[in-house]
Amino acid sequence: MSRSSLRKRDESFWKRLSALQLLVRHRAEGQAGPWTTRRVGMSLEFAEYREYYPGDDFRYVDWNLYGRLDRLFVKVFHREENIPVYILLDTSRSMAVGEKLSYAGELAGALSYIGLKDMNRVGVFTFARTLIQGVPARSGLSHLQKIFSFLEGLQPNDQTSLSAALEEFGKLPLRRGLVILLSDMLDPAGYEQGLLHLLIKRHEIVLVQILAPEDLEPPIEYEARLVDSEELAEFSVSAGAVARYRQRLLQYEHSLEAFCRTHQIRYKVLVATRPLERVLFEDLRGVLFV
Repeated sequence: MSRSSLRKRDESFWKRLSALQLLVRHRAEGQAGPWTTRRVGMSLEFAEYREYYPGDDFRYVDWNLYGRLDRLFVKVFHREENIPVYILLDTSRSMAVGEKLSYAGELAGALSYIGLKDMNRVGVFTFARTLIQGVPARSGLSHLQKIFSFLEGLQPNDQTSLSAALEEFGKLPLRRGLVILLSDMLDPAGYEQGLLHLLIKRHEIVLVQILAPEDLEPPIEYEARLVDSEELAEFSVSAGAVARYRQRLLQYEHSLEAFCRTHQIRYKVLVATRPLERVLFEDLRGVLFV
């Protein structure tokens, strides 16, 4: 993320961003009456009525309803406790293609703001071959400047090892929370074991795959010499090889989408040339935002 990107957005952008709320599907069970906690950001939301059982607190009996129905009902509340948000950002060398890393960094910064303004604890972790702990999860908008400074210094480096890095993250002594994974997901060794490990740890996962136009449509009409962005090895490709690559990429995308659907991982693929405003206010609705 360049220093001039998010910091120079105008006031109207931040106002629109403030209206967004992260979508968290796994909430606490309903309780009759209040739930006491010292954690910041907890609130109670009325959910429903249920019939009174002996031992329920009379303070939460709805006496107006009793007057109409001559039966006792208590109000049931959902405990809405803001959960930690962990943004995992791929900084492997393949993310340098088409400015994917810069794009992902800007998206990570915007997501951090959305989480922090609702008093969530937000942390940003980068990975390539291994996990790199960047900014530990903290709350408060003052924490945003630390995240921005960290994101502005990111450089693509090393090969990808998705499963190894995700398993390493899953072993950290962290509360379960919302994990937002920003990556091109282009790892020949696969991703399945790493994502399953996070699910075993009971994290809720949103996977945002970021691809460059060059990933989708390599600009090659004839034979060409290319350099692998991660292994830095040279090789020759022909127009026929590019056609086969497109077919394999399409199959890979379908497989990834099916895996996410099967395991209740929310998934969205983005192209790094898509304007950030349209991604935030249109594309991620229902996936990452309410």
